Amino acid sequence: MGLMKHENKKDTTKVSFLKNKWIIPFFCIVFFIFILSLRLLSDLDLGFHLNAGRWIMENMSFPGKDTFTFTANQNDYVDLHWLFQVTIYLLYSVVSYKGLSIFVALLSMVLLFLLVRRNYLLNVPLYFSCILLFVGFIIMEPRIVLHPEMFTFIFITLILFVLDNYYHRKIKQLFLLPILMIFWCNMHSLFILGFALSVAYFISIYFRDKKFDKYFFTWMIFSFAVCLINPYFIKGFTFPLELFTRFDSNNIYNQHIKEFKSFIQLDHFAAKDFLFIIFSIATILFTLITIKKRKLHEIILLVIFLYLALIGIRNIPLFIIIALPIFGSSLKEIIDSLKKKKNYKKFHWIKPLTFYLLIIIPLAFVFRLFTNSYYYSNESYYKTGIGIDAYQQPDNASTFILKNNLKGKILNSIGFGGWLEWRTHQPVFIDGRLEVMKEGLYNEVVESWNNGLPGIIEKYKPDLIIYNYFKYYPWINQIVELPEWKLIYLDGVSVVFARKNISSNIPEADLSALPTKYNLPENIDEQEIVRIISEEPSSKLKLWIQGFYQNTDFSNRNLLNIASVCLQLKQYKTAEKFFIEVLRKSHGSEKFIYYALAEIYKSSSDYEKEKICLLKILKFDPKNKTASASLLQLQNSPTDTVKTKPTNDNITNAKIYFNSGNQKFQNGDFEGALKDYNKAIELNPNYFKAYNNRGILKASELKKDEEALKDFNKAIEINPDYADAYLGRGTSKYNLKDTKGACEDWNKAANLGNTRALQQIEKYCH
Repeated sequence: MGLMKHENKKDTTKVSFLKNKWIIPFFCIVFFIFILSLRLLSDLDLGFHLNAGRWIMENMSFPGKDTFTFTANQNDYVDLHWLFQVTIYLLYSVVSYKGLSIFVALLSMVLLFLLVRRNYLLNVPLYFSCILLFVGFIIMEPRIVLHPEMFTFIFITLILFVLDNYYHRKIKQLFLLPILMIFWCNMHSLFILGFALSVAYFISIYFRDKKFDKYFFTWMIFSFAVCLINPYFIKGFTFPLELFTRFDSNNIYNQHIKEFKSFIQLDHFAAKDFLFIIFSIATILFTLITIKKRKLHEIILLVIFLYLALIGIRNIPLFIIIALPIFGSSLKEIIDSLKKKKNYKKFHWIKPLTFYLLIIIPLAFVFRLFTNSYYYSNESYYKTGIGIDAYQQPDNASTFILKNNLKGKILNSIGFGGWLEWRTHQPVFIDGRLEVMKEGLYNEVVESWNNGLPGIIEKYKPDLIIYNYFKYYPWINQIVELPEWKLIYLDGVSVVFARKNISSNIPEADLSALPTKYNLPENIDEQEIVRIISEEPSSKLKLWIQGFYQNTDFSNRNLLNIASVCLQLKQYKTAEKFFIEVLRKSHGSEKFIYYALAEIYKSSSDYEKEKICLLKILKFDPKNKTASASLLQLQNSPTDTVKTKPTNDNITNAKIYFNSGNQKFQNGDFEGALKDYNKAIELNPNYFKAYNNRGILKASELKKDEEALKDFNKAIEINPDYADAYLGRGTSKYNLKDTKGACEDWNKAANLGNTRALQQIEKYCH
């Protein structure tokens, strides 16, 4: 009879769902989540997923070896994502990229619906569901992309729904488990989490009923067994275990790819990270308060998935999905107990206030999503819209390659590999399938950032180099030292270098013409430049308010990227035009531009503007020693000082000796390398790279760290922002037992973008 009453009560609630007054904020939150999920396609894995789907359909088979790169074509390719890849490729063939954007939003709606249904099954009130869904999707937002992971979220929720039905209502639908698992194991490698879900519930039922549930056990084992039905059989079944190595702090992927990093290792927390902390603490606290009413499987799953969330930030959505109904149930039980207390009525205003806030806040956020200020203010590269995000994918560079019929092996940054192989149909150096690429190849990429690029070019002999120059900035200076290569294409996302022998009919990119191409003013009055660099930035409150009605101009990021690469290539006039344009459009809010402009004005002896930039830097970064020293030097030096510069011939000859020294260094001719570095410095006393490399040689091979320190100091004196010199000086200090000084230098190198310094800090500074 008790069960009958329970079921009748549920039926009454079901009928009244649409009459529930909380349906209004609920639909406001649904609308917000739909717009939050409707974004331009920017996931860097999308290209290789589409490419694999195309390959499977064209060949009517499953890949066993890598066929998309020229570096890993002998490596095994266990493609457990094949069903996802075929699905999105077929969808793309029908609805194009715009349809794929809408598909992501629809998947998000499916997940939302399932989470609501599960909360409803567990008697979580709709107003709790509204709050939890709003907060939960904000936290999960970075992983709402066209990725097989989206199906994992859905499969987890579906399996939990089936298990909850069996646990709470004795509804025997466990035959659905193997059906769900067979789809899941061919969609995404995280199907192994389905085992954890089933085992947790099986243990919980065993301790509740004090008996072995044969029915559950049979379907659980069957659901495990069907996962062998994949194109790779045992290898596919055990493959997920290999992926867990990425969460080891000693794994190179973990050290360099943010999504694998531990949550507690993040450099700084964004708003969604603070929300996750609050959500996690509240979940644990409410669970402990209601521990007597909690089910064993809830405790087991909270422990497992909170652990996963803490060791890798990409796992945070998994914890949110598991915790949402537990949080809701615990909170309901706490409030139900508070209702019995006399003082409870004093807080009657909270519920009506929450009602209106859950209407106003999501709708307000929608405005910020439409203007894209929601993402821009959170330093996110996502954008509301449908189709391809040309600000993230190297689509324009791919079009340039196809238009000019450029063929050959492509050396690329890892994030671009998938898109390049999909669009150009040509072999690439590396892509995002980390399990195929293996750590050894990625380690070569890491080493290439520290003067190792010529070695990779010599080893793999690529014909084209296409990469994200903002992330792989150390490549630029290495490539321009190689006479057989030329820059043929540059946009706000990527650059294309080609061997001169295969691109003889394509002119070298004219950087001085870029301002005209991007509609920048040809000439800016000097007084106007001084006004722009002196302008006080808009207040944060004003910018925040503007975010509700004024569209975010993402072209600023493109202009910034172009300015940065021009600065690296010593095209100071062109770089200045781009930096000034960004400052003008952002009203001085892009603070780090002042560092670049200070360098530009220092090189051209424009002391007035350099001083303005240095003062700006010290205003928002008062402890900046480099800016303080430069400003002091300016104040103590006459403004008409003429700097002695080496002649153009000497600079050219110095580069020749420098490159010769590098080659001899690599070949083990250390004495010859030392002589060439000495000659390069003699010809160009300001050649900071020569000082740096001579310091590396003295420290690593000649074991003369005291002398090496002098070279590193000189390199830093000439260029205070040269990260490699801080790295080398730190190493020499460490060799000389000055650990504190070493760590300070490595931290400086890391702040300037040197990734190897992070490894040194991890090893020696904790």
